[in-house]
Formats: sequence, C-alpha cells, structure tokens
Amino acid sequence: MDISGIANSAYTGVQTQLQRFDENVNKITSTEAAAGRDTTTQDRALVEQTEIVSSLQANARSLQAASERIGTLLDVKA
Repeated sequence: MDISGIANSAYTGVQTQLQRFDENVNKITSTEAAAGRDTTTQDRALVEQTEIVSSLQANARSLQAASERIGTLLDVKA
C-alpha cells in the first residue's frame, strides 16, 4: 500500500470515529437517557467512547506517520 492509501484510510477512520462519537453523545444526552429511563443505552455509549477515542488516536498516529514519510520523501528528492 502506498503512503497516500494509508493516509486516506486513516483519514476515513478519523471521520468514521468522529461520526460514532457524535452519535454516542446524542445517545448519552437524549431525553430518555437524561431522565434515567434508558440507562443501558447510555452506559453502552459511554463505554464505547473509550474505544472511539483509542481508534481516533491510532488513526491520528497513522496520519502523522504518513505525513512524516511524505516529508522525508520530499526532502530526499529535493
């Protein structure tokens, strides 16, 4: 896989995780959850937030590594 493919994959991963994050925030702050009637969904969403943050960090590290590789390639060719 080339560097641009890795960067695109990481970028897509970041977008996906941010969407999941927003969806979970909506679940946590929903009227049902806030009223205490839907604690299972709220609890599950809170636990998933940790997973989402870990995935975001991994994708961000991949983007950073790809960026560094591209910078190295440009320096070598310049």
